[in-house]
Amino acid sequence: MAGSIRWFNYVTDGGVSYSLQADRSNVGAVNPSGTGTPSSLSVGAVPRNIKVRYALFADVTGTIRRKVPLLTPGDVTALSATLSFVPQGETATVALTYVVGERTRLPKLADTGRTT
Repeated sequence: MAGSIRWFNYVTDGGVSYSLQADRSNVGAVNPSGTGTPSSLSVGAVPRNIKVRYALFADVTGTIRRKVPLLTPGDVTALSATLSFVPQGETATVALTYVVGERTRLPKLADTGRTT
């Protein structure tokens, strides 16, 4: 069950800040940077060609799975392999399963028609 959805500051691997919508309780429990403050950036939301880095948590049976965004590059290295928490509205404890890094997809190139 999701908690309240808020906007957070997301910093790309290249150092650019964007706004990202995520579950406030899960982000606060997982991110060592503790950025529980909503974003006030005018840059805009994370572009579609950027897939945010995240950590996947699951319970022992695999029935409860939570995909939680990691807001800064430093959060990946600070994340402990033994980190576990109880998601809002759940009774079971979930533990870290794996971490996925940020991925950037290049835009499709189009022929401009220029010959010179």
